Amino acid sequence: MRRARVLFVVGSCSVTLALSFIGCSSQSDTPAGSGQAGQAGAKTSGQAGSSASGRGGSGGLPSSNGQSGASSGATSAGGSPGNSGSGGTAQAGASTGGSSSSAGHSGAGTAGAGTAGAGTAGAGTAGAGTAGAGTAGAGTAGAGTAGAGTAGAGTGGAGGTNGMSSGCGKPPTIASNMYNNGKNIPITAASMQRRYILSVPTNYSNAKPYKLVIAWHQRDGNDNQMYANKYYHLQPLSNDTTIFVAPNGQQNGAPCTGSGNGESGCGWPNPSGSDMALADAVVSQIEENFCIDTNRIFATGWSYGGSMSYETACQRPLGGMVDGKPGFIRAIAVYSGSQLSGSCTPSKPVGYYASHGSKDSVLCYDDTKAAGCQVGNGLLLAQNFAKANGCTWMTPTKVTSGNHVCTTLTGCMTGYPEQFCSFNGDHTPDPSDGGGTSWEYQNAWNFLNQF
Repeated sequence: MRRARVLFVVGSCSVTLALSFIGCSSQSDTPAGSGQAGQAGAKTSGQAGSSASGRGGSGGLPSSNGQSGASSGATSAGGSPGNSGSGGTAQAGASTGGSSSSAGHSGAGTAGAGTAGAGTAGAGTAGAGTAGAGTAGAGTAGAGTAGAGTAGAGTGGAGGTNGMSSGCGKPPTIASNMYNNGKNIPITAASMQRRYILSVPTNYSNAKPYKLVIAWHQRDGNDNQMYANKYYHLQPLSNDTTIFVAPNGQQNGAPCTGSGNGESGCGWPNPSGSDMALADAVVSQIEENFCIDTNRIFATGWSYGGSMSYETACQRPLGGMVDGKPGFIRAIAVYSGSQLSGSCTPSKPVGYYASHGSKDSVLCYDDTKAAGCQVGNGLLLAQNFAKANGCTWMTPTKVTSGNHVCTTLTGCMTGYPEQFCSFNGDHTPDPSDGGGTSWEYQNAWNFLNQF
């Protein structure tokens, strides 16, 4: 289903390329696509939440028919993938620390905390935490919703009320033949003609709000690639609860325009905030056309895409205001990321999930510059958001052999958990334990879905 069949020539990751912020790897650079269920996963240190079963294919490039571990193509030096396989299913994964309380949407005057109980009936999705009031963002917290909510995953999510975008209750003006089929939707941002790809649940109803996930591709990737691998394989796990969007990158000050599965040099340098302007424009257009839960907008990405996810969260935190721009990001999932798309220092809390290989040769795991990497510090990104989230910082367990370990920080502000997963491997979005199926995407979805 929806598979591009463009293959790329294998290349090597040189120091020069690494300094150009590429997303290359000695392993596969695109999310694998095994169709088989994942294995039970790793130990967890810290508060609440074991990480568990994985999904997706092995670290090798997936075949288009979804067979686990089969390499059907080669990667370019910049990490463009071959064909994506179909997403597999997995067991329930990580539950994380923190208690329920959703952030109020900036300017909305409402926040909401809690599960069914004292509130009035509504369509909000109940989280797994306990009901309670409190302030969040700019608005004051309201009573928890009762009635139609379904229980969220994990033990530390944000329950509370849904935000309702302006697209609720009306038909979209984006033509139906422009989404759910991989077509590139044009949009203007920062005086440039950009584009994105959109996927909407097949049972979409404008009477109820949906989560929104922004999938930022890696360098040498593009929006077509994100559509082909089902937005880092999160779409099959979402069970028709979420709208997915994949913006397309730029290079050398101009929009990427390639029509294949990936494009050499395409990434997120964000000059003069032009990629942030794209994020603003895309979210605004989707909110105007579809019924979006404005309290549950997320970002995710690998490598350069992880960098852009971090920058989006830092500059557009839900309930925050940066440079006169209201925020919208509730939580993010960063795979092998670094700070390459700006220099923002987080000042507002955002739920934070990250994974990184201790032998990453492209973007460094920490400040030891091991494995020949020259740029980046994935651990520092986690530490920055730990401070913004009010967490008690403890250096996560660093795995150099054996299975991955996910550390959940303690002491975080209610509703703003943080989890960091370390694995014994190189620069890849598809880490696995001992060559089995990847545990990554089920972990990431469980984290995002708790809110």
